[in-house]
Amino acid sequence: MKKFIVFLTAAVAGIIALSGCEEVKINENRLPETARTFIRQNFPHTTILSAEKEKEDGVKQYNVRLADGTEIEFDAKGNWKSIECEFSVLPEAALLPTISEYIVENYPGSKAYKIDRKYGGYEVEITAPSGSPQPGSDIGLIFNAFGEFVRESR
Repeated sequence: MKKFIVFLTAAVAGIIALSGCEEVKINENRLPETARTFIRQNFPHTTILSAEKEKEDGVKQYNVRLADGTEIEFDAKGNWKSIECEFSVLPEAALLPTISEYIVENYPGSKAYKIDRKYGGYEVEITAPSGSPQPGSDIGLIFNAFGEFVRESR
């Protein structure tokens, strides 16, 4: 009987913990128009493999996987929050011009493949260029909301 009560308590706790997060696969037409437009304009040579609507603690977001391996997170309004290009580089539109310029000037030959929009700025992941001490390794760069370089992330 004691084991049953422990099991029942654990099951109820698990159900309560999971009730705050809900993921539902959706048709790409159910994505916000802003998200669909962003994908069409910046990833014209690929298709949407899957789209999910997620609600966690009352906050809605969308997760999209493209056929080229790119994963994009959008907020409830369809603005991108995170882009990760598995087998390609980030589209120019995902980077502020000041961020692109900084990368070209300070890390020539490197390519940006991931960006996260954070509160107050951006975190960009680039691959180290071939002439660097660790070619092909990842370098994280932190920029403020205006695209001004802050620091490398470790």
